[in-house]
Amino acid sequence: MHIAFFGAQASSDAELDHHPMRGWIGDRLTAHADGPTCFDHARSRLASGRVEHVVCAYWVSSARFEAWAADAEVERWWHEPERLAGPYGAWREVLWVPRDRQESIYWKDYPAGLMSSPDIAIFPTPYCGYYGAMRDRLPAAAIDPLDTPEDAGLAPQPARNGFGEHWSVRPPQNLALIRSANTWGRMDDEQRADYDAKLRGPLGAGMDYLAGNPLPTGCACMRWQDTTDTDGVRKPEAHAHAYFLSLRHMERWAEDHATHAAIFRAAIQRYRHYGPRNQLRTWHEVFVLPEEGQRFEYVNCDPGTGLLPWFEAERLA
Repeated sequence: MHIAFFGAQASSDAELDHHPMRGWIGDRLTAHADGPTCFDHARSRLASGRVEHVVCAYWVSSARFEAWAADAEVERWWHEPERLAGPYGAWREVLWVPRDRQESIYWKDYPAGLMSSPDIAIFPTPYCGYYGAMRDRLPAAAIDPLDTPEDAGLAPQPARNGFGEHWSVRPPQNLALIRSANTWGRMDDEQRADYDAKLRGPLGAGMDYLAGNPLPTGCACMRWQDTTDTDGVRKPEAHAHAYFLSLRHMERWAEDHATHAAIFRAAIQRYRHYGPRNQLRTWHEVFVLPEEGQRFEYVNCDPGTGLLPWFEAERLA
């Protein structure tokens, strides 16, 4: 399977509305004959204040992905000289994920993420509700600890300005990606008030901690995003899109840190209080990436974008 993220970056939401990448997304991605089997949109804000519109796209069929990627018009846009000038940045994180390096949890009545694909079948799992379940749902973890190499780490790369440059970043083996979402769109007034009072705060605090502490946590990038439609209109869902040095780094925060304990405690209290009446819906996907087959490129972007501040990289322009 391939999953790809395409980001349009600007100084404001108003500027995003005029971003040249909007045409590429419509013509060369979502409407393409070999385009993704499903996709979604989101917006988020960098620490610098710049804003991003992000499209997440899934290809279940490798043949379909390869046909899309081989289209010269799809690729040409990224190398046009005007990409390196002006107020707009663009980036792409195009990932290959073998089946045994994927795990997910969804609500059957709330299709989202990869579950939205008509090519995907969803089955119940007994591996949930306890620390370690995430690893137990990854087939590859039965024979591989999925750790990064011993010499891998987060070393800041201050020489990368980002603006006016095109960089290709090479992360280490077993970088771990998580998409984790929650929606309040189905809640009545009473359950929404309970969510706002008891769960929204811990969620935000946990994401802020990860975003602000990459070195101790191993969280190389945290995007705390609002799910949107094509035009950036917010939907009642928020989700994290984060890269960790390894699955073990992700587990360490989930199992040992007070910010995650607060999220877990608030969620459990909610489930116990509402039981089958609970109207909160959540979903998550975790992918552990092999070293080969990954593409992380940043064009005219803020130096704090994605993986641009870390790891080995080649300047392409």
